[in-house]
Amino acid sequence: MTTLAKKQPKDTAYYIKSAIGIFLMFGFGYLPPIAPLSHLGMQILGIFVGLIFLLCTVSIVWPSMLAVIALGMTEYCTVAEAVSSGFGSELVWMMLMMLILSEGMATSGMGEIIARWIITRKFLNKRPFLFTFVFMWGMGICSLLVGSIVVVLMSWSIFYSIAEIVGYKKGERYSTMMIIGCFLSAILFEGLLAFLNWLPAFCLTYQNMTGVGINYVTYFIIGFIVATLMIFLSVLAMKFIFKCDFSKLNNIDVEALKSEGIGRLNFRHKFYLVCFGLIVAYVILTTVLPADFFLTVLLNTVTQTGWFTIVLVVAVVIRHEGKPVLDFAEIAKTGANWNILMMCASVIPVARALTSDGTGVTELINNLLSPIFGSMGPIMFIITVMIAMMILTNIGSNMATSIIVVTVVLPFVSKYYFSPAIIGMAILLIANLGFIFPGSSGMAPFLYSNKWIEVKDIYKYGLVYCVIFLIAAIPTFIVASYII
Repeated sequence: MTTLAKKQPKDTAYYIKSAIGIFLMFGFGYLPPIAPLSHLGMQILGIFVGLIFLLCTVSIVWPSMLAVIALGMTEYCTVAEAVSSGFGSELVWMMLMMLILSEGMATSGMGEIIARWIITRKFLNKRPFLFTFVFMWGMGICSLLVGSIVVVLMSWSIFYSIAEIVGYKKGERYSTMMIIGCFLSAILFEGLLAFLNWLPAFCLTYQNMTGVGINYVTYFIIGFIVATLMIFLSVLAMKFIFKCDFSKLNNIDVEALKSEGIGRLNFRHKFYLVCFGLIVAYVILTTVLPADFFLTVLLNTVTQTGWFTIVLVVAVVIRHEGKPVLDFAEIAKTGANWNILMMCASVIPVARALTSDGTGVTELINNLLSPIFGSMGPIMFIITVMIAMMILTNIGSNMATSIIVVTVVLPFVSKYYFSPAIIGMAILLIANLGFIFPGSSGMAPFLYSNKWIEVKDIYKYGLVYCVIFLIAAIPTFIVASYII
């Protein structure tokens, strides 16, 4: 009886939030239009706000499906067209291919081999400051290959081994900041690959608004610099501001971190690395080669989605020891993340409709924000957007928040000297750092479930890490604004 009583308030809140979201999707459009919004603008704005509200407070899958139906019941398109523009889009197909390939790499055990190799270099002996930096940075590098989920859990496991060897305990500042730092390193570095997870959905929204896509190579370079600077500044803060005890690492022998049973890269691991290299090669070649060069023309004809599919097909076709390198049916059971796929399939068409001609949404945004941004200088504009994005991405869902912010601020960029890509890349990079609250991102619950830290630690040290990130990121993007 007591258990039932505890569940009822949660169920009641769930249904109330669901009802609010559904009303916004289907009822908001019947309200009198707010100038300069048209009737269509009211309909789509209601769907967009309702979808974002439900994604942030209730669930992902069913609100995503319902939003597509709601969009098809407006004057913008039919239900069949809404479904086709969402679930039938090239982007969703590409994301499915990448999710499965990434899952194959993540479950192969390759990540731990690479991670332990990085942190067991002899030059790290008796250099606790350098060891701490390389440990966090190395985990970030690994997340580029096998994803943040695997790396977060793996980095914590390795750190627990270190703590047992040298005597770090739960609750010590060094332990707490390392656990949070490794988590942030993993999610931030994974976010440098703009063709993974939900990031392509943001890139497509940006492209629909500007007519030009985000340069993946430029984004990676800027993001890599920011991420590396953030880790370096974080270790400095651990030593000089928080006075963490590094002395326990003075006598550690990094050879002790080599785990029995963790051998060398095998055929499957090496093949996955080749697959990853082919994907990166496509992104680099189509970016740096002349547009009329025969190889560029060929690759653009195949398209990014087609190339990623070919790479996955090769991994399925090639067999080793009687088994495919990538068992599609088996990997797809866990690799096809329906939360990500459903969210992208709904947010993309709704966001595209939101700023389409005839809605009046762009005019409304200009009317509301012109007094704020109208007299703002370019540098202050960059700083304001980045700080606002950091706050908002930790309050709401990172994907939803990033699309809202880019939709709102991009119309104001045209009057400044820099490319809109600067703002797009800054928003995208910051969106990866949603973690202060459990609903900020799909990864945040992992941090909240860690037994070595308390919720107050996430608020205290997490906010410090956010400030450190901005200290590293703001100057970097300002410098980049004069170059790109």
